[in-house]
Amino acid sequence: MNNDKNSHAHDILKVTQVEKQFIDAIEENSRYIRASEGVDLGAGGGRFSKILSRYIGKLYSVDVSDEAIAAMRRNLAGLENIEIIKVPRDALPFKDSSIGLVFAANSFHDVQTGYEREISRVLNSDGRFIDLDWKKEETAFGPPVSIRFSENDVIGKLEKQGLVLIKKQDLGTHYMLIFSKAKI
Repeated sequence: MNNDKNSHAHDILKVTQVEKQFIDAIEENSRYIRASEGVDLGAGGGRFSKILSRYIGKLYSVDVSDEAIAAMRRNLAGLENIEIIKVPRDALPFKDSSIGLVFAANSFHDVQTGYEREISRVLNSDGRFIDLDWKKEETAFGPPVSIRFSENDVIGKLEKQGLVLIKKQDLGTHYMLIFSKAKI
């Protein structure tokens, strides 16, 4: 019998070993994820939205792709605290200082240059941004290295927007960076 506290979540999501590591990192950092309202930025098919929805009162799963929106509608059906929104490439449709968490898994490297200003704009005074993304190095799969951001690139972009790095975690082929709008 598997006594792993997350084994049930892993079974339901049919995850790979790499994704299991991501889920465990999210569970481990849940105190940073808890928020009344949050955004899963570039949510794709909604895999991480399912996990995040346990910690967030109202989760907005957003993407620019019609295909992603259709997949989320299928995959997230029945999760009442999730609202699926197709967003434009250049802005988030939320009021200033209205969101407690913005989470980006494998997607921050795909957003437009300068999008970090939008993330900072929508975060409330104690809001957090979590970037779980590919390291800027060759891997067996994933996006081209040329479009990936290094950890230092991301840190520099977010610090210029007034966010403070509060935690950095190595996840093998990926990293997780947790920023806060307020100093902790």
